[in-house]
Amino acid sequence: MATSVVLDLASQPRIERQDFEELVEQGVFGAWLEQARAMREKGFCVLRIEGREFQETCRTLKAGLSRTLGQEIAAWHRGEAGPPRLQDGWLQDAAIRRLCLLPQVLELLTCLYGRRPIPFQSLNFAIGSQQPVHSDAVHFNSYPLGFMCGVWIALEDVQRDSGPLMYYPTSHLQGYLSAEDLRLSPDQVKAEQHPQRFFQEYWHQAIDQWNLEKELFHPQCGEILVWHANLLHGGEAVLNRGLSRWSQVNHYYFEDCLYTTPIQSFAEFQGGPTLRNPYNIHTRRRVFSESQWRNLGIQQPADRSASSPGSESATADYLP
Repeated sequence: MATSVVLDLASQPRIERQDFEELVEQGVFGAWLEQARAMREKGFCVLRIEGREFQETCRTLKAGLSRTLGQEIAAWHRGEAGPPRLQDGWLQDAAIRRLCLLPQVLELLTCLYGRRPIPFQSLNFAIGSQQPVHSDAVHFNSYPLGFMCGVWIALEDVQRDSGPLMYYPTSHLQGYLSAEDLRLSPDQVKAEQHPQRFFQEYWHQAIDQWNLEKELFHPQCGEILVWHANLLHGGEAVLNRGLSRWSQVNHYYFEDCLYTTPIQSFAEFQGGPTLRNPYNIHTRRRVFSESQWRNLGIQQPADRSASSPGSESATADYLP
């Protein structure tokens, strides 16, 4: 494999460019213009996947996950555990990997961002996640900023009392945050099991100050929500514990960037940003080979690196 690395650390995602309207006039977004405007203005867009093949993939996936997560689902119904989820199931389950590589999604993301997407994480849920409101951009970001997004796929029709996905339109327009912005120290972050908690107060204040209004996603099977890295979102409370909410979340970076973990990125005198070398689900390899990583000249403190290139575990790259 070639050891040279070509990066583009200057250009912005198409949906964030100042000349966005010129791109529209040039027809750059084609059939995806509605989605491009929605992503730019609201921070999310919707598309729908139809067809017998997709429906069969959903049925196969739910049946397999019911077995894999069976004990965790039973514990949830008994009130003994939180909502079950499977992280990076693409490593073992071909159906999960297929949903990470849906051609329509890859085509859309390429058009919206102007670079080819890199699927790097999958999450599967049997029950509503009940996750507190958060921005993915504190966990995953890039140089240049913003070359990351999430994709939420409904594997069944979602009912109101099952704890649907919720989000705050236009919240993506706030500035990106890192541990440095909150003046957190590496020791503070390391000592906290869930350091996202440090950001919760800021997000709730932003919701109040910006008068942001929450929306709920009540999709039918095959409907997909694509959200901007900085969109505030989470999971509503599950009101009926007897209801499932089968879904898959995929996270995507984009080519020719450096990839960061802002929640572990500090001021220069504290060690600077933490970079990661994520897996590419399409190639089943890390984005940068070991020789490419070395040639980037990156010096990463071993005790807080989110992406040690020598790690054998794909999940070592990802925060819980």
